[in-house]
Amino acid sequence: MRKTLTYLALIVVTVGLLLTVLLLDTSAKVQVSSSEQVDKADSINALLEQARLIIRERKDPHQISINPAQAHSLAGFLQRARGQAQVDVAFATDSASLQISYFLGRITTDLYVNVEVRFLSAQGLLVDKVQIGSVSIPGDWSLAIAEYLVNRHTQSKVATSAIEWISKVDISEQRILLDLAPSENLLEALKEVKGAPEDQRTQLVNRQIVHYLQFLDSLPRSQQVQSNTSLAYYLSKLMQEASKQLEPKDAALQNEAAIMALAIYAGNYRFSRLVGELSIAVADMPTSSHAAVLGGREDLSLHFIYSAAIKLLSEQGFSIAVGEFKELMDRGAGGSGYSFTDLAADLSGAHFAALAVDPLFAEHVQGIMAQAPQETLFFPSLLDLDEGLDAKEFTDKYQAVDSPAYQQTLELINRRIAALPVSQLQ
Repeated sequence: MRKTLTYLALIVVTVGLLLTVLLLDTSAKVQVSSSEQVDKADSINALLEQARLIIRERKDPHQISINPAQAHSLAGFLQRARGQAQVDVAFATDSASLQISYFLGRITTDLYVNVEVRFLSAQGLLVDKVQIGSVSIPGDWSLAIAEYLVNRHTQSKVATSAIEWISKVDISEQRILLDLAPSENLLEALKEVKGAPEDQRTQLVNRQIVHYLQFLDSLPRSQQVQSNTSLAYYLSKLMQEASKQLEPKDAALQNEAAIMALAIYAGNYRFSRLVGELSIAVADMPTSSHAAVLGGREDLSLHFIYSAAIKLLSEQGFSIAVGEFKELMDRGAGGSGYSFTDLAADLSGAHFAALAVDPLFAEHVQGIMAQAPQETLFFPSLLDLDEGLDAKEFTDKYQAVDSPAYQQTLELINRRIAALPVSQLQ
């Protein structure tokens, strides 16, 4: 019996080592500059218009066209959101490849997972192959496995609906053209998606979100209807209330719930759909009767709130990348232009949320914000920050994202955020 167990252990170790050798690499096959990729981020606006039309006209078939600039911009966004990943796309006649190099860490040497997925022109979605390290997996197997795993994880048929939604793929060196069936079935399948079962902490957070929503809705109506009500007013009231909560006595949890409640109340009620069961009908979801402001502007308040919420729902890097990418998109015709003031609001929102849920800072954030409704406690100065730059103006002054001039402005914003009272432990 002991020999059998020894042999089994040796087999497991051998198979594990073999898979490690076959699947992992010591260098990244994809090496591309994300700043160069996102330089054409304004091209995504046309793609978003196509997506909006598909949702509005969900009972009709549609075509969507993706050109290399758009594909590279999306790849660059993923790179900037996930610093460990290098992402690229390649267009050819009748085929396109998605290439990813993911840095796992260092164990005597750097370790990477290099993945390539190749798609072919076809009726429907056709994956030619998936290459992971030295292992090549047939495309039909890969697609079937992915479909099964996504459906199983979401307890729905959303992956099946997504595959059936794509009726034709036509690839050339200039674009990928997708013929899409009516999106109605896919949108219905998305409604059936179930997330992972809520753990005890998530249930506690959601319970407190309800409490803070009700608290916000109980604030004096005279204050809520003012068009110039600062976001600082709501944050100050919330942090005062959070500091009084005895059950659970967890400052980080209370802060997380308070910020998510604020995102729903003063940002967008749709955030309620992302946090789980709140036991409140969407139709009755408490929301502010008038938008709050930061620096005297409604848009800065929304930038702050959205970035704080995205930080709590995902990761800070993703939140920052969303804000930066949105500004790059705005450089195009019809956009508001690249704005470092908007980016400062994005960065400070993500920073505030990160501090609020950090056990070392959670009570400090409550104490600082409960003092008085002052924006200078948590929001940086916007002095000398450029905004409204079109693509040419941005290029003339800053060249590109990650250029020395761009980084200098970004460092200025981050220094101002780091010097805020909320960032300084007493």
